[in-house]
Amino acid sequence: MTTKLTRRLSLLIMLLTVGFSAIAQDQVIDYLHVGKNIKFMGTKFELKWCSHPIEPYYLQEWLPRNETFDNYEQMFTVSLAFSEELSVEFAVEAKVQELQERAKTDSCCFYDVYENNGEYMIDFIVSDGAGGVINMVEADIHHYKPVVVDGKKAVQLNFYSRRAYGDDIEPFLKTLKQEKPRWIEELTKMNIVCKMK
Repeated sequence: MTTKLTRRLSLLIMLLTVGFSAIAQDQVIDYLHVGKNIKFMGTKFELKWCSHPIEPYYLQEWLPRNETFDNYEQMFTVSLAFSEELSVEFAVEAKVQELQERAKTDSCCFYDVYENNGEYMIDFIVSDGAGGVINMVEADIHHYKPVVVDGKKAVQLNFYSRRAYGDDIEPFLKTLKQEKPRWIEELTKMNIVCKMK
């Protein structure tokens, strides 16, 4: 198998497993030893979901105490993909391609990419709706970085997601310009160190 194909398969696996809560385990396990609680932007998040569908990939998601995945307003996620071949640049390129494809049918979809010393941020917005009416807008900050965990190379993705629904969408969008730089700064400063044991 060629190196290029191996990289693409590794990334495909990583992307396919993100967000598939249907295959989540019944028991929520802190595989990454990050902690059952995370504080971000003054809000306490509790570990509510995890997935370890294949050996090289782990995904954990935190929500504020009274929120659910069906209708959350804030979510914090950490994922880890072990691979000797998968690079941060390749993972970022794949996400950008996904957003470019989505923008063909989502008029709210746009993104910016920032790089600093081999780490990347993708700042993007997506929406959902029906019949020409937008009923949900989601603003995300993804922070990709290369890491070594227990002597193995991996790509770590930390991200913060914020949503607004219905009548809250317009005021939410108006505040994004001033809010997002704070999210980016806070996410950049967070020192989330994953451990497997």
